[in-house]
Amino acid sequence: MERKAIISIVPFGIFVVSAIGLSFTGAVDINLLVGIGILAMLVGAFLTKDTESYWSTLFEFFGSKTAVTATLLWLMVGVYGTILKEGHIVEGLVWAAEWLHIGGTAFTVAVFLFSGLFAISTGSGFGTISAMSLTLFPAGIALGADSTLLGGAILSGAALGDSIAPVSDTAVIAATTQEYEDGKTVADIGGTVKNRLPFVLVATAIALGAFILVGALTPEPLASAGVDHAEAYPQGLALLPPTLVVILLSFRRVNIFISIFVGMLLAVVIGLSLRLFSINELVSINDGKVNGAVVDGISGMASICILLMVVVSMSGLIVRSGCMESIIKRLNKKVISSQRGAELTIFSLASLAGILIAAVNTIANICIAPFVNSIGKQHHLHPYRRTTLLATIICTFPFILPYGGCVLLLQKGIEASACGVHIQATDVFLTAFYPWALFVVMLAVCITGYKRIIR
Repeated sequence: MERKAIISIVPFGIFVVSAIGLSFTGAVDINLLVGIGILAMLVGAFLTKDTESYWSTLFEFFGSKTAVTATLLWLMVGVYGTILKEGHIVEGLVWAAEWLHIGGTAFTVAVFLFSGLFAISTGSGFGTISAMSLTLFPAGIALGADSTLLGGAILSGAALGDSIAPVSDTAVIAATTQEYEDGKTVADIGGTVKNRLPFVLVATAIALGAFILVGALTPEPLASAGVDHAEAYPQGLALLPPTLVVILLSFRRVNIFISIFVGMLLAVVIGLSLRLFSINELVSINDGKVNGAVVDGISGMASICILLMVVVSMSGLIVRSGCMESIIKRLNKKVISSQRGAELTIFSLASLAGILIAAVNTIANICIAPFVNSIGKQHHLHPYRRTTLLATIICTFPFILPYGGCVLLLQKGIEASACGVHIQATDVFLTAFYPWALFVVMLAVCITGYKRIIR
């Protein structure tokens, strides 16, 4: 391998190794990863002889269509998600669960569905885990539900929403990184979401059956003194229709920016009409400082947007050096001999990325996407198919591994809820049924070639 190709791997390698190390220590911080990425690029610049070409490539990919498209979408999604949260959609879901007067086992099933619905609405797996561990988890404990099943239900719902929501970062990255063979256009988000919907529904049905069966066989502990209704807010359910509109518009191939904007406007109109929030809660200026949900939504996404641009830039070095082509050629020679082999290779690479970079599946998604794109293009797999494999598989291991960010966040949320119950990180390894079901379903899809699209 040429010196240029070897040097191109150095920045990306430093970043990936650092991300893996932080995953295992549970000390992942997006801003720290941005700093590591910048440091890695400087190390690469120190090693290269052609610094002008090196920096030119970095700048080109930093402002590439892939990076810019994902960044703009994330900023819009950040605003949209904070508007929904400001409108008490979580409290509305809590009220609905309590209004149904269901027992512990049935409540666990409801937690899975409500968590999934919230994740689809906001596009945030982490946001879902945070909200539900503070609200639905203590309510479930009060109703006598099993704590490990409840934790697994929250993780499963978060993974469900992340794997199918058109506004999730998973959908954005997976679609915008998978190019058609002309190299000029990428997969549209609505089409990719519609393509993977059947697989997600099958995995959801399997997970539902598992929660019902295991819940029925698990003795329910004694219920607590009762559920705190202080957080009940039925009006918050009025903000579910905007999400439905976004999904329907996406399915009809309406531009995703327009779809989210329509959903955002509808959410604002409904929220203001029902007095779920005020204009000042969305945007306000106090002593020359701008505050509100809109500002919080943008600032909450800023770091991950910069991280995406940094990682895309480093992957651009690998692409331009010919290193990626060399790696793919070796895989083609020794591993990949058919489209089935290509899909199984993509499956394995995405799974490995999820295992090694379990702290944040978004980072794993960003790191592996260029390889998925290259393998898929060489073996004429349609961008929809590649996106489906990437967006589903990357939502498995990060949601179940004990050192993963999702599980650690669940633990912290439960502790903060002061419900009197504590769970270990390993307790939910087997009770997060949806990620496991999705893993098995997608493995079967790769082996059988079911609904394989080629182009």
